[in-house]
Amino acid sequence: MVAYTIGKRKLQEAHDLLHQVHDHAPEAMPYFTSDELEHYVSAIREEYGIKKTFPKTGKRGRPKKPVKVVPPELVYAVVHKSREKGRVIKIEKKIIFGTEKQVAKKIRESPCSNSVNTSFVERNNLTLRQQNGRLQRKTLQFSKEKALLTSQMDFFLGVYHFIRPHSGLKRVIGKKRQEITPMIAAGKTDHLWTVEEFFLFNWKHLTR
Repeated sequence: MVAYTIGKRKLQEAHDLLHQVHDHAPEAMPYFTSDELEHYVSAIREEYGIKKTFPKTGKRGRPKKPVKVVPPELVYAVVHKSREKGRVIKIEKKIIFGTEKQVAKKIRESPCSNSVNTSFVERNNLTLRQQNGRLQRKTLQFSKEKALLTSQMDFFLGVYHFIRPHSGLKRVIGKKRQEITPMIAAGKTDHLWTVEEFFLFNWKHLTR
C-alpha cells in the first residue's frame, strides 16, 4: 500500500493522495485505474502533468496563463458501472488519459490482472476493515479524533508491511517455502520485523 489519506472523497483528499504517490516514487509513471470519482482527473494532471506556457502575442489584455498538460506516456482508465434499480448490470472501462492501445499494453504487461478493474483496492479495503476495528461500520470502535485514527493506521500498516507474513507471498530457502512480508518481497528488508524493531526504527527515523 503506497499511500493513503484520511478524509472525505473530495478534491483536497484526492490531491493529497496523488501527491504522496508521486513523492514516494518520483521517477515512476504509474498506470492508474480507479472508480469514476471526478477529482482524480484533476489530481493526476496536477501531479504528473507538464507545465505548458504560451508565448506573448503582443496584443492587449492579460497573457494566457500556463496550464498542466498530461504527458503522452501517462495512462489512466476508470471502471464505469451501469446500474438499474440500484443493481450493477454492466461494467465497462473508460479511458481518461492515453489510448486503447496503451491500456491494452499495460494489461498485457500486468502479472496479476487481465482487465481494467478496482478489485485490488476493493479487496484491500475489505482487509483493512476486517483487521482494523476503527474502520468497521456501525461499531463502538470508531475513532473520534482524526489524529488518533492516523496514528493507528500508521501502526497497522507497519504491521501489515513489515511484521506479519502473508500467505500469498512466499520465497524458497533450500527446499522450504517461507511466508514473507510485502517489504521483503519488495526488497526493502531481508527479514521479518518485530514490533520492537518497528517502533525503534521509526523513533530513530523521526529524530534524525
